[in-house]
Amino acid sequence: MKPSKASLGRNFSLMVLGQIISLFGTAILRFALSLYVLDISGSATLFGGVLAAAMVPTVLLSPLGGVLADRIPRQKIMYVLDFITAIAVWNFALFGRNGSVLPPAALLLALSAISACYHPSVASAVPLLVEESQLTRANGLVSQVQALSGLLGPILGGMVYGFWGMGTICLISAACFLASAVMECFLRIPFVPQKSKGGAGAVLSDLREAGSFLSRSGLFPLLLSFAGGNLFLSSCYNVAVPYYVKITLGLSSQLYSLVEGAMALGNITGALLVGILGSRLSYTRTWRYLLCSVTSLAAMALTMAFVPFPMAAWVLILLSCLTGCLFAALLSILTLSFFQQMTPPNLLGKVSGFTTMVATCAMPLGQGLYGILVAHLPPWSVFFLGFAASLPLVAVVRRSMAGTPSIQTENFSEDTV
Repeated sequence: MKPSKASLGRNFSLMVLGQIISLFGTAILRFALSLYVLDISGSATLFGGVLAAAMVPTVLLSPLGGVLADRIPRQKIMYVLDFITAIAVWNFALFGRNGSVLPPAALLLALSAISACYHPSVASAVPLLVEESQLTRANGLVSQVQALSGLLGPILGGMVYGFWGMGTICLISAACFLASAVMECFLRIPFVPQKSKGGAGAVLSDLREAGSFLSRSGLFPLLLSFAGGNLFLSSCYNVAVPYYVKITLGLSSQLYSLVEGAMALGNITGALLVGILGSRLSYTRTWRYLLCSVTSLAAMALTMAFVPFPMAAWVLILLSCLTGCLFAALLSILTLSFFQQMTPPNLLGKVSGFTTMVATCAMPLGQGLYGILVAHLPPWSVFFLGFAASLPLVAVVRRSMAGTPSIQTENFSEDTV
């Protein structure tokens, strides 16, 4: 029997508030660490390689995080990992700022591993804390929190890093993780212990169960298409955009932080549109949002090919990132709600971890690939290749969604907005 839920009540609000603080600390730290690596090395290949390596723990450990979320109280996972993160950041501030790429790379790996075990607990907690009629609204709020942290984090992180350096970033970030951990100690999430035995065999059994469910439900091809999106689309944003803004265009960390902020603003706007448009949205039309997001790469290819003025190119890149992320957010929230509605309560954590693994498995390869491409090809051709490679994914999403019978957004009603 599914645990009782409260409609956006105390526990959901407490979890969201903790997420605001924790994600803000993560956003400023990740952004500053990536700039720190780029400033130290000055190499696009090394920069892309470090970002790619930092994604590997997410791919490998997300299924484990999903299994843990179904076997251990989710609030305990949250506050323990936040405490560990605060300690790791403090140690880096004391011993890791020695001019070598290895300590910041190691911290990025640690953050990725912690996030892989942390995210399934949050994602699978949402359906347990709210009524089903409020699920899409709750996912929209969580998405807004993530996007707001992504908006303010890079902007403030870029400013603080540019003026006061990495030490101040570490101090602020560690304080955020500590505060979030304390708040999560008071969080209560419904939990039903698993009856099966523990051990490695049980973990593999849980993962097979999640994979079997995704295969039977017909969701797996759709999931693979999003892995392709991370390979060709998201990796381009993560590697090519910062390199061209900072190195090719020769602009400051502060200006690039505004580009990161535009991406987060696009995510926030997309989440808000989910509530505003309501029942007019349909899962069967989500392929259009992916097409609009992919088109942003074509716009950046034209910008790098025909706009010779750095500031003008920066404005056009910023606008392209804003619109691309807006449509990606629409697609992401609708798809997440659909996956949660289709998943039984006892599989929420495992399916969340499994889908995270599949959706991000291509990210390290994509980041490494773009790290090589930007070092050897003209800027416009890199964006154009990303655009051309992403177009077939639109057809896959359209075909996958059209083949699913009951995906009208029935939970989008005016009384839930």
